[in-house]
Amino acid sequence: MKKFLLVSIFFGTSLYSLEFGYMGNKAFGMGGSGVALSSNPFSAYYNPALIGIDSGINVGYSIGLRYKEYNVGNLSNLNIETAKSFLNDNSLNVISENGIAIQIPLIYGNTFSSTIGIGAFYTKIGTINFLANGNTSNNNLDAKLITNGLELLEIPLSYALNISSVIGNFSIGINAKYINAKHGIASHDFSGNNAMQNAFNQALKFKNGIGTNAFGVDVGLAYSLPFNTFVIGIVGKNLNTPNINTRSIEKLSLDSQYRLGLSTSAIPLTTIALDLDLKPNTEFRGLDNTMGKKQVQYISLGGDVDFTFMDIKLGLAKNLANGAEGWLIYGGLGFKVIDISLFSNTNMTKGNGRKIPTEFGVKIGGGFSF
Repeated sequence: MKKFLLVSIFFGTSLYSLEFGYMGNKAFGMGGSGVALSSNPFSAYYNPALIGIDSGINVGYSIGLRYKEYNVGNLSNLNIETAKSFLNDNSLNVISENGIAIQIPLIYGNTFSSTIGIGAFYTKIGTINFLANGNTSNNNLDAKLITNGLELLEIPLSYALNISSVIGNFSIGINAKYINAKHGIASHDFSGNNAMQNAFNQALKFKNGIGTNAFGVDVGLAYSLPFNTFVIGIVGKNLNTPNINTRSIEKLSLDSQYRLGLSTSAIPLTTIALDLDLKPNTEFRGLDNTMGKKQVQYISLGGDVDFTFMDIKLGLAKNLANGAEGWLIYGGLGFKVIDISLFSNTNMTKGNGRKIPTEFGVKIGGGFSF
């Protein structure tokens, strides 16, 4: 009992603000720049104040998958000198992000107007870590696999109040969201050709998960010039730091996130947007392992050219907290109800003798407004 208490005190509560995340194809194809991006069905996810700027009814859907690895690609080239470094710091993450959203004007007025929104945002994170299990030699990597699975379902009820004036439009918005979370963890010996596959299956389809019901609060502000020629927005997410139950002796809390965004539509048919994380966020790399926490703090820049029947999106992003991640490059092609967007980073590793990016992802979605 004393040992358990000492370990619990040592680990304490782990604060994970996670990455800001990507919901919807429009912001995703523009490098993740969404905090000041109007005319976006997923505005409430990025900044609830934006739904007060948008006009009409907006509906959107999106499904996506991302892959990210650190120090795992060179697994087949390990020797006794590099094995220690590898076992001390490695991770492999698979992230699925899926959502639907709708926003509906509630009150129209010359000075005051308001909009409500509702959505369902589902994120699943599967992580795999290699830990030392005994003696490691040139011909033998004696390790075990720790797999973590984390599910987050957010159902926000959004409200935004917009105030029109001679100097522009001011909007304040809030998300009051129900959060259903689930966490599971398992350990496997790293042996046999199916070890990684089994670990993947465990991370994405864990059966020993423990659930949590919680609530979160997001608050956003936005200012826009007429016709959204210029928009500035700022948002704080998970301001109440919701607590998540885990299968680990470590505890998990969703730390607050803060992001600033700018956008302009001054060029006909074109929108340019920029986002900046105002503080570093902590990447989820699993619990009950010896891996150090890694910080992510992104700055992103993206553009969208809308030809009415189709739109083309491009974007760049950089992790200011970890330059080794390289540049993240995004792009997308949309036809309103169907949109395909991709991203990859410029940092390469070797997989089966070929160079592949350490991060890549795809998202399919769409939406409409009326």
